[in-house]
Amino acid sequence: MNFIRNLRKLYHGLLRDFEDQGRLHELCKTFQCVIDKRAILTYDYKQDILLGRNTYIGAYSIITVNNKEGGKKNSSLEIGENTYIGELNNIRAGGGRVKIGNNCLISQNVNIIVTNHLYRRDILIRDNPWCEEKNFIEIGDDVWIGCGAIILPGVVIGEGSIIAAGAVVTKDVPPYAIVAGIPAEILKHRP
Repeated sequence: MNFIRNLRKLYHGLLRDFEDQGRLHELCKTFQCVIDKRAILTYDYKQDILLGRNTYIGAYSIITVNNKEGGKKNSSLEIGENTYIGELNNIRAGGGRVKIGNNCLISQNVNIIVTNHLYRRDILIRDNPWCEEKNFIEIGDDVWIGCGAIILPGVVIGEGSIIAAGAVVTKDVPPYAIVAGIPAEILKHRP
């Protein structure tokens, strides 16, 4: 009996993998971009995703553009042309909007999280709905985000900025600024 149960699990896992590969291949063909076959990109509606030509999404990156139950359709992801998203990144556009510009470099282990849960006491924390305020992240053109950086909801990162490795960005970053730290603060501006 265990053998049959395990065989079914394997079959359904392989079927899901083939479906995921088909969805990735379809996105690559539609947008003329490259998504590593080991990346995971989940979405409810294809029209909520716009990927620029020559964009690259690396292995083991997880990108989510899902809407929460309840009929709301407010999740979207837009990535500009020639943008590189490295390995092991986590981009969560569930419940809001992520916009990444052209010619950006996003290193490894970067977290871009567009929304938080509310935390009312009369509702279990896991059942609290998404916060609908500041449920966006905008990253301008020509931005470099270093390894392990975290970008939190409601942040606009200006064109040409550099986010240092390990920085936690909690507020807007002006164009051509170099920021570092927890929370990220301006160190200087690009010459």
